[in-house]
Amino acid sequence: MRNFEKDFSWRLAPLEMTGQGSELAEQLLKKAGFSEDQVAKLIQSFYEKYPVVEMDEGILLTASQLRQEYDFSYWDSLVVSCALAAGAEILYSEDMQDGLIVRGELKIINPLK
Repeated sequence: MRNFEKDFSWRLAPLEMTGQGSELAEQLLKKAGFSEDQVAKLIQSFYEKYPVVEMDEGILLTASQLRQEYDFSYWDSLVVSCALAAGAEILYSEDMQDGLIVRGELKIINPLK
C-alpha cells in the first residue's frame, strides 16, 4: 500500500479548489454529515498545507486542448490542466487511465491498483 500522506506533496498533487475542493465539500456535507464549520476548517487546512491552483484563462484553455488531445472528460481535463500548471509529476486518480503520461510531464497513477 502506498504512503499517500508522504506522497501528497505539491510536486505530486496540487489541489484545484474550484472543482475538486467544491466536490469534496459537497460530498462531506451531504454524505459524511460534516458541518459547515468542519468543511470550512478542512478547506482552510488545504490552503495552509498545499499549493492551491486557481482557475484562470490559461487553465481553461489548456483543459480544452487536453480534451482534444486525450479525450478527457470536462472535469478530468481541468484537474490535469491544474496539475500541469503546478508542475506536478504524478496525479493520483482512479477515474483516468493508469500509467498515462500527459504531455511527457505528468504520470497518472490509479491508487487503487
